[in-house]
Order: sequence, then structure tokens, then C-alpha cells
Amino acid sequence: MIENVLLLLLILILTAKLIGALFERIGLDSTIGELLTGVLFGPSILNLVHAESIEAFAIIGSVLILFVAGMKQQDIGKIYKDKPALKIGLTLLLVTAALMTTFFYFVPRYFGLEFGIFQAVILGLAFAVVDIGVPAKILISKGLINRPLGKITVRSAIVNIILGLLLFTIATLFISPNLRDILFKAGGIILFLAVTYGLIYFLSKISKFVMRMHVEEGEFVMALIMVLALAYLTEVIGFSSVLGAFIAGVLIARTPFAETRSFSDKIKSISFGLFIPLFFVWFGLEINLAEIWKHIILAVLIFLAYASIRFIITYSYMRKYKMKMPALISSSMLSVDVESLVILMVALQLGIFVTEIPLTLFAPSVFFSTFFIVLLVAIFSKIEKPKKAKKMVKFIE
Repeated sequence: MIENVLLLLLILILTAKLIGALFERIGLDSTIGELLTGVLFGPSILNLVHAESIEAFAIIGSVLILFVAGMKQQDIGKIYKDKPALKIGLTLLLVTAALMTTFFYFVPRYFGLEFGIFQAVILGLAFAVVDIGVPAKILISKGLINRPLGKITVRSAIVNIILGLLLFTIATLFISPNLRDILFKAGGIILFLAVTYGLIYFLSKISKFVMRMHVEEGEFVMALIMVLALAYLTEVIGFSSVLGAFIAGVLIARTPFAETRSFSDKIKSISFGLFIPLFFVWFGLEINLAEIWKHIILAVLIFLAYASIRFIITYSYMRKYKMKMPALISSSMLSVDVESLVILMVALQLGIFVTEIPLTLFAPSVFFSTFFIVLLVAIFSKIEKPKKAKKMVKFIE
């Protein structure tokens, strides 16, 4: 076992970056390489690192993931005025969550596993949340990101993620059936909303004051203080820390310095350079290959179930709105990644699950979805070649 923290971080970060870069070279996501680093050093293979050794880094990584996601939502009001995007994102979330909840409540029993109704709801929700990164990358590669098709696709994914996190937060209200606990959390919501409203009102004044002070790294420190404070506040009142982090990102996106190159570079460096890779390494360390193999048939069925539901829903809406390349866009919606993993991680921390079985069932879907997206995109790129631009109904403002 590697006990020295400095040596531990050196080995894990170096290996994660090298393997991640290798996967990027072959057209796959670097997060798979980071995840495999954890599997390599974890109990399944070398057994040199315990997941607990980097759990604190992983928690910060999960917070920063949602903070960065929140920072991308500058035009959040415009997103919710986009009716097609709202319908697609909402339908994807609710229908997939409902069907996957039913799946998780009944099907695992035939494989020796049993989930309560509340656990099944959380699992259904985790597999209903779309990973925005994959659709965005595919749209960019096809030159469609700034067209109506691209905007609707990205906005529908954003709607899906935001509402998914909101539903997860609401669901945590009912972890305890105790009326006192529910009232405490309801009061916590009111407190959190009051703090958020106050920050919205005073944020521009605070940010201008910080910029006038010319304190070294003042804007960066202000952002970190806000994300840690709101994440801690939501955790203290019994919710997920990632909700506070996401709201902090949305608020920081409204500041005058949010789009400056120096600020965004610092946020990306600390997030994607250290903490977020360690979050995926931690996930890999939690994976037990023997357990995955034991439940591999169930894991395959889970992937086929949620992937089929997402594909059918997205394809139906793309055809309804007469969008180009419906099958290719639908294929890009099959990915599960960061947001889903964060939901499962927080659910474990809150005691909703007492074993790592949810992570064991989730891990294969990361690999399956990546493989099938690459395969399907290659196939549909040839079948659905972009046609000459036609007059389209304006769905986007």
C-alpha cells in the first residue's frame, strides 16, 4: 500500500494524465483513462491504493464539476424560453427516470439484488441525466453547434441536467420519514433561497469591489469562497453539496470577470488539472472487477434499457421538429458520465445506499456508452450526410 500522500498524488495524477491522453489520441474521452487508473491501482489489480486515501480530493472534484457546469449557464433564462429544448429535456428526464425506476425495482430481483422504491427512484434518476459533453463534442465536430439543431440539442441537455439535479435535491427531502427532519429541510430551502437571492442582489457590487481592491487572485478567491460556502450550506441543511456548487457557478457566471481569460484558465487548471481527474480515479478505486463480472448481465440490460429509451425519445422529437441528422444526435444522448456519477456518489454519502453496488452497476455503462456512441456516430455520419440548408422554423431566439 502507498501511504505517503505526496507520492500517492504524484503516481495517480501522472498515470491518469498519461492514460487519459492515450484515450484522447484514439478519439475517446480522457475520463475513461482516469477511471482505468483507479481500477489499475485499486483492489481489483495492484491493490496499492485505498479509495479513502483520496476521498477528500474526490469530494472537492465533484463540487468543482457542478461549479464549472453552472458557470456555463449564462443564458439560463433564454434556455427555458426555448420550448422544443424544454420539451425534449423534460421528456428525456421524466420518461427515462420513470421507466428506469420501474426497471430497477423489479428486474434486479431476478439477479439476486433488491432495491427499495426510494433507491430505485435515485438509480432511475441517475440514468436519466444526460451527459452534455458528448453531444456538444459531436455537434462541434460536425459544424452544427451554432445552428438551430445544435442549440436545441445542447439546451435540451442543459434542461435535463438542471431539472435532474433539482429532482434529486427534492428527493433527498424524503430520506427520513420524520416530520421534524422534513420541516428542517424545508426551512433550509427557504434559508438557501434567501441567501441566493441576497447574493444575486449584491453580487455585482461585491465583484466590482473585489476588482477595485486589486488583491492578488481576488476574483479567483471570491469564486472559491462562494462555491465552498454554498456547497457547505446545502450540505448542512441536508441536501447535496453539488446543488450549492451548481448555484455558485450560475451566480459567478453573472459577474464581470467570469468570461476573462485569466479567470477561466485558473478555474480550469485547478479543476481539470487536479481535482476532477482525482474524482474519476476515486471512482475507479471503488470499482471491483469481480463484482462487475458477477453482475455483468444485469449491467448490460441496464445499458440497453436506458440507451433504448433515450434514443427513441430523442429521435422522435428530432423527427417531430424536422431536424437534420436525427439518428446521429440521438446516438450522442446515450452517454452517462459526470452528473450521473455525482448523483450516485452523493447518494452513497447520504446513506441512501449502504454498499457500492450502484457504482458496480454504473461503471460498465460508461464503457458501453462510449463504445456504442463512437460506433453509431460513425455509422450514422455516413447514412445521414448533411443536406443543403433549407428554410427552418425558428425555434431559437
